[in-house]
Amino acid sequence: MTFDANFVLAAVSLLLFLAFVGFFGFLVFHQQSMEPREPTGAELIEQHYAPGQTVEQPTPYYVAPIPAAPDPLEISANLDKKIILGAAMLFGIFALVGGYFFTLMVVRADASSERWRDKLAETHQLDQSIERGRNLYANFCFDCHGKTGLGSTDPNQAGLPGLPLNRPQFKYENIKNDPTTLKSTTDLITLTIERGRAKTPPAISMPAWSTTDGGPLNDEQIQQLINFIMYGTDADWADVVTVRQHTPGTEDGHLPLTPNPPKPVIQTGADLGRTLTQSNSQAPCISCHSFDPSKPSTLPQAPNLGHYGTEGPLNAENKAKKAAGDADWLLHWIQNAPSIKPGIVMPVFGTAYGGQLNDDQIKAIVEYLNTLK
Repeated sequence: MTFDANFVLAAVSLLLFLAFVGFFGFLVFHQQSMEPREPTGAELIEQHYAPGQTVEQPTPYYVAPIPAAPDPLEISANLDKKIILGAAMLFGIFALVGGYFFTLMVVRADASSERWRDKLAETHQLDQSIERGRNLYANFCFDCHGKTGLGSTDPNQAGLPGLPLNRPQFKYENIKNDPTTLKSTTDLITLTIERGRAKTPPAISMPAWSTTDGGPLNDEQIQQLINFIMYGTDADWADVVTVRQHTPGTEDGHLPLTPNPPKPVIQTGADLGRTLTQSNSQAPCISCHSFDPSKPSTLPQAPNLGHYGTEGPLNAENKAKKAAGDADWLLHWIQNAPSIKPGIVMPVFGTAYGGQLNDDQIKAIVEYLNTLK
Protein backbone atom coordinates (compact mmCIF):
# COMPACT_ATOMS: atom_id res chain seq x y z
CA MET A 1 0.00 0.00 0.00
CA THR A 2 1.42 3.40 -0.95
CA PHE A 3 0.84 6.74 0.76
CA ASP A 4 0.63 10.10 -0.94
CA ALA A 5 3.39 12.44 0.33
CA ASN A 6 0.85 15.24 0.72
CA PHE A 7 -1.32 13.18 3.04
CA VAL A 8 1.68 12.12 5.10
CA LEU A 9 2.86 15.73 5.51
CA ALA A 10 -0.63 16.91 6.39
CA ALA A 11 -1.06 14.16 9.00
CA VAL A 12 2.34 14.83 10.60
CA SER A 13 1.60 18.57 10.66
CA LEU A 14 -1.75 17.98 12.39
CA LEU A 15 -0.21 15.66 14.98
CA LEU A 16 2.60 18.12 15.69
CA PHE A 17 0.11 20.96 16.03
CA LEU A 18 -1.95 18.96 18.54
CA ALA A 19 1.22 18.13 20.44
CA PHE A 20 2.14 21.83 20.39
CA VAL A 21 -1.25 22.85 21.85
CA GLY A 22 -1.08 20.12 24.49
CA PHE A 23 2.47 21.13 25.43
CA PHE A 24 1.52 24.75 26.05
CA GLY A 25 -1.53 23.67 28.04
CA PHE A 26 0.71 21.58 30.25
CA LEU A 27 3.21 24.47 30.47
CA VAL A 28 0.57 26.89 31.74
CA PHE A 29 -0.71 24.39 34.31
CA HIS A 30 2.78 23.44 35.50
CA GLN A 31 3.94 27.03 35.74
CA GLN A 32 0.96 27.95 37.89
CA SER A 33 1.74 25.11 40.29
CA MET A 34 5.32 26.36 40.73
CA GLU A 35 4.55 30.03 41.35
CA PRO A 36 4.56 31.02 45.13
CA ARG A 37 1.16 31.94 46.58
CA GLU A 38 0.31 35.42 47.60
CA PRO A 39 0.95 35.92 51.42
CA THR A 40 -2.24 35.78 53.56
CA GLY A 41 -0.79 36.35 57.06
CA ALA A 42 -1.75 32.88 58.26
CA GLU A 43 1.28 31.04 56.99
CA LEU A 44 2.69 30.26 60.50
CA ILE A 45 -0.58 28.73 61.63
CA GLU A 46 -1.05 26.76 58.43
CA GLN A 47 2.32 25.08 59.06
CA HIS A 48 0.96 23.41 62.23
CA TYR A 49 -2.78 23.05 61.64
CA ALA A 50 -4.76 21.56 58.87
CA PRO A 51 -7.75 23.42 57.55
CA GLY A 52 -10.73 23.12 59.99
CA GLN A 53 -8.66 22.27 63.09
CA THR A 54 -8.99 24.31 66.30
CA VAL A 55 -6.04 26.57 66.96
CA GLU A 56 -4.65 25.89 70.42
CA GLN A 57 -3.61 28.76 72.62
CA PRO A 58 -1.09 29.93 73.52
CA THR A 59 0.84 29.69 70.30
CA PRO A 60 4.10 27.83 70.87
CA TYR A 61 7.15 29.93 71.44
CA TYR A 62 9.03 28.19 68.68
CA VAL A 63 7.59 27.86 65.24
CA ALA A 64 9.40 26.10 62.43
CA PRO A 65 10.62 28.46 59.77
CA ILE A 66 8.54 28.89 56.66
CA PRO A 67 9.92 26.72 53.86
CA ALA A 68 11.72 28.71 51.29
CA ALA A 69 9.73 29.46 48.15
CA PRO A 70 10.93 28.03 44.82
CA ASP A 71 13.97 29.80 43.51
CA PRO A 72 12.82 32.48 41.03
CA LEU A 73 15.97 31.96 38.97
CA GLU A 74 15.23 28.24 38.68
CA ILE A 75 11.65 28.98 37.63
CA SER A 76 12.89 31.43 35.04
CA ALA A 77 15.46 28.98 33.64
CA ASN A 78 12.85 26.19 33.25
CA LEU A 79 10.46 28.61 31.59
CA ASP A 80 13.13 29.63 29.08
CA LYS A 81 13.75 26.02 28.13
CA LYS A 82 10.05 25.41 27.67
CA ILE A 83 9.66 28.49 25.53
CA ILE A 84 12.56 27.40 23.31
CA LEU A 85 11.09 23.90 22.97
CA GLY A 86 7.68 25.31 22.13
CA ALA A 87 9.17 27.67 19.55
CA ALA A 88 11.01 24.74 17.94
CA MET A 89 7.76 22.80 17.70
CA LEU A 90 6.03 25.83 16.19
CA PHE A 91 8.75 26.22 13.57
CA GLY A 92 8.49 22.49 12.87
CA ILE A 93 4.81 22.94 12.11
CA PHE A 94 5.59 25.80 9.75
CA ALA A 95 8.28 23.69 8.04
CA LEU A 96 5.92 20.76 7.51
CA VAL A 97 3.13 22.99 6.19
CA GLY A 98 5.66 24.62 3.87
CA GLY A 99 6.85 21.22 2.70
CA TYR A 100 3.27 20.19 2.05
CA PHE A 101 2.61 23.17 -0.21
CA PHE A 102 6.01 22.85 -1.88
CA THR A 103 5.30 19.23 -2.78
CA LEU A 104 1.78 20.05 -3.86
CA MET A 105 2.55 23.10 -5.98
CA VAL A 106 6.12 22.55 -7.18
CA VAL A 107 6.94 18.86 -7.28
CA ARG A 108 3.51 17.65 -8.34
CA ALA A 109 2.76 20.61 -10.61
CA ASP A 110 5.85 20.99 -12.76
CA ALA A 111 4.04 22.01 -15.94
CA SER A 112 4.77 25.62 -16.86
CA SER A 113 1.44 26.33 -18.53
CA GLU A 114 -1.00 24.13 -16.58
CA ARG A 115 -2.58 24.80 -13.26
CA TRP A 116 -1.35 22.46 -10.57
CA ARG A 117 -4.73 20.91 -9.89
CA ASP A 118 -5.18 20.17 -13.59
CA LYS A 119 -1.83 18.39 -13.52
CA LEU A 120 -2.90 16.39 -10.47
CA ALA A 121 -6.18 15.48 -12.14
CA GLU A 122 -4.34 14.31 -15.26
CA THR A 123 -1.99 12.16 -13.20
CA HIS A 124 -4.90 10.65 -11.29
CA GLN A 125 -6.79 9.88 -14.51
CA LEU A 126 -3.73 8.18 -16.01
CA ASP A 127 -3.31 6.05 -12.89
CA GLN A 128 -6.96 5.02 -13.11
CA SER A 129 -6.60 4.24 -16.82
CA ILE A 130 -3.52 2.07 -16.18
CA GLU A 131 -5.38 0.15 -13.48
CA ARG A 132 -8.37 -0.49 -15.76
CA GLY A 133 -6.06 -1.48 -18.60
CA ARG A 134 -4.39 -3.98 -16.29
CA ASN A 135 -7.81 -5.47 -15.47
CA LEU A 136 -8.66 -5.72 -19.18
CA TYR A 137 -5.33 -7.42 -19.87
CA ALA A 138 -5.94 -9.90 -17.05
CA ASN A 139 -9.29 -10.87 -18.59
CA PHE A 140 -8.66 -10.74 -22.34
CA CYS A 141 -4.91 -10.94 -23.06
CA PHE A 142 -3.63 -13.23 -20.31
CA ASP A 143 -3.88 -16.57 -22.14
CA CYS A 144 -1.83 -15.50 -25.17
CA HIS A 145 0.60 -12.91 -23.73
CA GLY A 146 1.21 -14.49 -20.32
CA LYS A 147 1.35 -13.48 -16.68
CA THR A 148 3.79 -10.59 -17.10
CA GLY A 149 3.32 -9.70 -20.76
CA LEU A 150 6.39 -11.54 -22.05
CA GLY A 151 4.35 -13.60 -24.51
CA SER A 152 6.36 -15.96 -26.71
CA THR A 153 9.59 -14.87 -24.96
CA ASP A 154 8.39 -15.95 -21.49
CA PRO A 155 11.04 -18.36 -20.14
CA ASN A 156 8.58 -19.81 -17.64
CA GLN A 157 5.99 -20.96 -20.17
CA ALA A 158 6.70 -22.09 -23.69
CA GLY A 159 4.14 -22.08 -26.43
CA LEU A 160 2.48 -18.73 -25.83
CA PRO A 161 1.41 -17.34 -29.22
CA GLY A 162 1.29 -13.66 -28.28
CA LEU A 163 4.13 -11.27 -28.96
CA PRO A 164 5.84 -9.66 -25.92
CA LEU A 165 4.09 -6.48 -24.75
CA ASN A 166 6.06 -5.76 -21.58
CA ARG A 167 9.21 -4.67 -23.38
CA PRO A 168 11.52 -1.63 -23.09
CA GLN A 169 10.77 -0.51 -26.68
CA PHE A 170 7.13 0.10 -25.70
CA LYS A 171 7.78 2.04 -22.48
CA TYR A 172 6.87 5.72 -22.61
CA GLU A 173 9.77 6.70 -20.35
CA ASN A 174 12.25 5.14 -22.80
CA ILE A 175 10.91 6.79 -25.97
CA LYS A 176 9.34 10.05 -24.77
CA ASN A 177 12.32 12.10 -25.98
CA ASP A 178 11.97 10.82 -29.55
CA PRO A 179 8.62 12.10 -30.93
CA THR A 180 8.88 10.06 -34.13
CA THR A 181 9.48 6.78 -32.30
CA LEU A 182 6.82 7.63 -29.73
CA LYS A 183 4.19 8.21 -32.41
CA SER A 184 5.08 5.16 -34.48
CA THR A 185 5.11 2.93 -31.40
CA THR A 186 1.76 4.26 -30.18
CA ASP A 187 0.24 3.80 -33.65
CA LEU A 188 1.60 0.24 -33.90
CA ILE A 189 0.14 -0.80 -30.54
CA THR A 190 -3.17 0.93 -31.26
CA LEU A 191 -3.70 -0.59 -34.71
CA THR A 192 -2.62 -4.06 -33.60
CA ILE A 193 -5.13 -4.08 -30.73
CA GLU A 194 -7.90 -2.57 -32.85
CA ARG A 195 -7.53 -4.74 -35.94
CA GLY A 196 -5.67 -7.79 -34.66
CA ARG A 197 -2.95 -9.56 -36.58
CA ALA A 198 -3.78 -12.33 -39.03
CA LYS A 199 -1.37 -15.25 -39.39
CA THR A 200 -1.33 -18.14 -41.80
CA PRO A 201 -2.67 -21.33 -40.15
CA PRO A 202 -1.69 -23.26 -38.18
CA ALA A 203 -0.23 -20.18 -36.47
CA ILE A 204 -2.73 -18.53 -34.11
CA SER A 205 -3.99 -15.14 -35.27
CA MET A 206 -4.62 -12.24 -32.92
CA PRO A 207 -8.30 -11.26 -33.16
CA ALA A 208 -9.52 -7.72 -33.71
CA TRP A 209 -10.59 -6.16 -30.39
CA SER A 210 -12.16 -2.88 -31.51
CA THR A 211 -15.93 -2.73 -31.78
CA THR A 212 -15.39 -1.02 -35.14
CA ASP A 213 -13.71 -4.20 -36.42
CA GLY A 214 -16.13 -6.59 -34.77
CA GLY A 215 -14.38 -6.91 -31.39
CA PRO A 216 -15.71 -6.40 -27.83
CA LEU A 217 -13.73 -3.29 -26.73
CA ASN A 218 -14.68 0.35 -27.24
CA ASP A 219 -12.18 3.15 -27.91
CA GLU A 220 -11.78 4.06 -24.24
CA GLN A 221 -11.03 0.47 -23.25
CA ILE A 222 -8.46 0.16 -26.02
CA GLN A 223 -6.80 3.37 -24.78
CA GLN A 224 -6.69 1.89 -21.27
CA LEU A 225 -4.86 -1.16 -22.63
CA ILE A 226 -2.42 1.10 -24.48
CA ASN A 227 -1.75 3.09 -21.30
CA PHE A 228 -1.14 -0.11 -19.36
CA ILE A 229 1.37 -1.34 -21.94
CA MET A 230 3.22 1.99 -22.25
CA TYR A 231 3.01 3.34 -18.68
CA GLY A 232 2.55 0.21 -16.55
CA THR A 233 5.31 -0.55 -14.05
CA ASP A 234 6.72 -3.94 -13.07
CA ALA A 235 4.43 -3.80 -10.03
CA ASP A 236 1.40 -3.28 -12.30
CA TRP A 237 2.36 -6.31 -14.39
CA ALA A 238 2.94 -8.36 -11.25
CA ASP A 239 -0.63 -7.56 -10.15
CA VAL A 240 -2.15 -9.26 -13.21
CA VAL A 241 -2.29 -12.64 -11.47
CA THR A 242 -3.73 -10.96 -8.36
CA VAL A 243 -6.55 -9.52 -10.48
CA ARG A 244 -7.38 -13.01 -11.77
CA GLN A 245 -7.34 -14.33 -8.21
CA HIS A 246 -10.10 -11.86 -7.34
CA THR A 247 -12.14 -12.35 -10.53
CA PRO A 248 -14.92 -14.96 -10.31
CA GLY A 249 -14.26 -17.99 -12.48
CA THR A 250 -14.49 -21.74 -12.69
CA GLU A 251 -11.17 -22.62 -11.03
CA ASP A 252 -11.57 -22.59 -7.23
CA GLY A 253 -13.91 -19.63 -7.56
CA HIS A 254 -11.55 -17.47 -9.63
CA LEU A 255 -10.04 -17.32 -13.10
CA PRO A 256 -7.22 -19.80 -13.88
CA LEU A 257 -3.81 -18.50 -12.85
CA THR A 258 -1.89 -20.27 -15.62
CA PRO A 259 -2.23 -19.12 -19.24
CA ASN A 260 -4.19 -21.50 -21.42
CA PRO A 261 -3.57 -20.34 -25.00
CA PRO A 262 -5.84 -21.51 -27.83
CA LYS A 263 -4.61 -24.64 -29.56
CA PRO A 264 -3.41 -24.30 -33.15
CA VAL A 265 -5.76 -25.68 -35.75
CA ILE A 266 -4.08 -28.58 -37.50
CA GLN A 267 -4.96 -28.24 -41.17
CA THR A 268 -4.53 -30.74 -43.94
CA GLY A 269 -2.58 -29.69 -46.98
CA ALA A 270 -5.88 -29.28 -48.82
CA ASP A 271 -7.21 -26.93 -46.14
CA LEU A 272 -4.05 -24.84 -46.25
CA GLY A 273 -4.18 -24.81 -50.05
CA ARG A 274 -7.77 -23.58 -49.98
CA THR A 275 -6.73 -20.77 -47.65
CA LEU A 276 -3.75 -19.83 -49.80
CA THR A 277 -5.64 -19.84 -53.08
CA GLN A 278 -8.85 -18.12 -52.08
CA SER A 279 -8.50 -16.07 -48.88
CA ASN A 280 -4.89 -15.01 -48.56
CA SER A 281 -3.59 -11.83 -50.18
CA GLN A 282 -0.12 -13.37 -50.56
CA ALA A 283 -1.44 -15.83 -53.16
CA PRO A 284 -4.28 -14.09 -54.98
CA CYS A 285 -5.31 -17.05 -57.17
CA ILE A 286 -8.92 -16.03 -56.69
CA SER A 287 -8.24 -12.71 -58.38
CA CYS A 288 -7.83 -14.54 -61.71
CA HIS A 289 -9.23 -18.07 -61.36
CA SER A 290 -12.68 -19.30 -60.42
CA PHE A 291 -12.94 -22.35 -58.16
CA ASP A 292 -16.69 -22.63 -58.68
CA PRO A 293 -17.60 -24.63 -61.81
CA SER A 294 -20.74 -22.52 -62.28
CA LYS A 295 -18.91 -19.18 -62.31
CA PRO A 296 -16.44 -17.93 -64.92
CA SER A 297 -12.95 -16.80 -63.99
CA THR A 298 -12.36 -13.11 -63.39
CA LEU A 299 -9.61 -13.11 -66.01
CA PRO A 300 -10.88 -14.65 -69.28
CA GLN A 301 -7.48 -16.21 -70.06
CA ALA A 302 -7.41 -17.97 -66.67
CA PRO A 303 -9.11 -21.38 -66.76
CA ASN A 304 -11.85 -22.35 -64.33
CA LEU A 305 -10.32 -24.71 -61.76
CA GLY A 306 -13.58 -26.06 -60.29
CA HIS A 307 -13.00 -29.59 -61.71
CA TYR A 308 -9.22 -29.56 -61.81
CA GLY A 309 -8.94 -32.77 -59.79
CA THR A 310 -10.64 -34.76 -62.54
CA GLU A 311 -9.64 -32.74 -65.60
CA GLY A 312 -5.92 -32.68 -64.87
CA PRO A 313 -3.55 -30.47 -66.87
CA LEU A 314 -5.28 -27.86 -69.00
CA ASN A 315 -2.56 -26.97 -71.51
CA ALA A 316 -0.27 -28.84 -73.86
CA GLU A 317 2.91 -28.03 -71.94
CA ASN A 318 1.67 -29.54 -68.68
CA LYS A 319 0.12 -32.51 -70.44
CA ALA A 320 3.50 -33.24 -72.00
CA LYS A 321 5.24 -32.93 -68.62
CA LYS A 322 2.77 -35.35 -67.04
CA ALA A 323 3.06 -37.80 -69.92
CA ALA A 324 6.85 -37.70 -69.59
CA GLY A 325 6.52 -38.97 -66.01
CA ASP A 326 7.22 -35.73 -64.13
CA ALA A 327 5.31 -36.21 -60.87
CA ASP A 328 5.91 -32.60 -59.88
CA TRP A 329 4.76 -31.02 -63.13
CA LEU A 330 2.06 -28.94 -61.37
CA LEU A 331 4.52 -27.83 -58.67
CA HIS A 332 6.92 -26.63 -61.36
CA TRP A 333 4.09 -24.88 -63.19
CA ILE A 334 3.00 -22.85 -60.17
CA GLN A 335 6.60 -22.10 -59.24
CA ASN A 336 7.50 -20.56 -62.59
CA ALA A 337 4.87 -20.85 -65.31
CA PRO A 338 6.53 -18.31 -67.68
CA SER A 339 9.60 -20.56 -67.92
CA ILE A 340 7.40 -23.41 -69.19
CA LYS A 341 5.12 -21.33 -71.41
CA PRO A 342 6.73 -18.00 -72.31
CA GLY A 343 4.35 -15.07 -72.58
CA ILE A 344 1.73 -16.49 -70.25
CA VAL A 345 -0.02 -13.97 -67.98
CA MET A 346 0.33 -16.20 -64.92
CA PRO A 347 3.06 -14.69 -62.69
CA VAL A 348 5.95 -16.40 -60.93
CA PHE A 349 5.00 -17.66 -57.45
CA GLY A 350 8.00 -19.72 -56.29
CA THR A 351 10.35 -17.95 -53.88
CA ALA A 352 13.32 -19.51 -55.71
CA TYR A 353 12.30 -17.51 -58.77
CA GLY A 354 11.40 -14.27 -57.05
CA GLY A 355 7.84 -15.13 -56.05
CA GLN A 356 6.15 -15.19 -52.66
CA LEU A 357 5.24 -18.84 -51.98
CA ASN A 358 7.62 -21.47 -50.66
CA ASP A 359 7.54 -25.07 -51.89
CA ASP A 360 5.48 -26.34 -48.95
CA GLN A 361 2.79 -23.76 -49.65
CA ILE A 362 2.74 -24.61 -53.35
CA LYS A 363 2.48 -28.33 -52.54
CA ALA A 364 -0.52 -27.52 -50.33
CA ILE A 365 -2.12 -25.72 -53.28
CA VAL A 366 -1.46 -28.75 -55.51
CA GLU A 367 -3.10 -31.02 -52.91
CA TYR A 368 -6.11 -28.73 -52.78
CA LEU A 369 -6.46 -28.60 -56.60
CA ASN A 370 -6.50 -32.40 -56.74
CA THR A 371 -9.56 -32.44 -54.42
CA LEU A 372 -11.62 -30.37 -56.87
CA LYS A 373 -13.85 -32.98 -58.49
